[in-house]
Amino acid sequence: MREVTSPRQHAKNAAGFALVWCVAKTVHRVRYRAGGIPRTGPVILVANHLTMTDPLAVARAAIGHRRFPHFLAMQEVFGWPGVGALARATGQIPVARGSSSAAQALDSASERLDQGQLVALYPEGRLTTEPDRMPGPARTGAARLALRHPDAAVIPVGTWGPQQGHHHIWHRHTACLSVGPRLDLSAWAGRTDDAAAREVTDAIMGAIRAEIAQAQQMWRSR
Repeated sequence: MREVTSPRQHAKNAAGFALVWCVAKTVHRVRYRAGGIPRTGPVILVANHLTMTDPLAVARAAIGHRRFPHFLAMQEVFGWPGVGALARATGQIPVARGSSSAAQALDSASERLDQGQLVALYPEGRLTTEPDRMPGPARTGAARLALRHPDAAVIPVGTWGPQQGHHHIWHRHTACLSVGPRLDLSAWAGRTDDAAAREVTDAIMGAIRAEIAQAQQMWRSR
């Protein structure tokens, strides 16, 4: 399936490509290990979430694979001056966390996948808060999206380097990303039940942790 995008949206995405690339280069020295992101067709990109700025690094990795990412982002981002306008123009997906309408974000992401686009999300649903900076408990949203779209490639990404704290916003730092191969979820084919969602979530988080180990090695040898 090729991505379905109108000429007008192509223009907006092109502007988004350029802006994200420039801002990402300003905020991060991005080092990424290329993986299995296909050039066409629906993709679900799942990653760990260390800082408020690491989505820029993940976006840079997606753009490096010639794909434009559509992130599930907290609704508050869409109210930020400038950032919110860009998020809306480039088709990012607001998530009203903790509300009964949060499921609508998955429906919007599902529509993007039906159009052959790339959706990026953080299964934890928040910044990582574990002392060792490894991912903590995850929600089942990414797994439910994957089960709903068995044709979509689920690609794990491990990020290492950026640390929480406002001082990291004001100087350029290195972000190392390892982009893994497509996950094999064939064992859950045809299932959409809660148990399957939990099992697939565990498989996704295991794959992300494996990619984090690769990103840590990149960080040590940078």
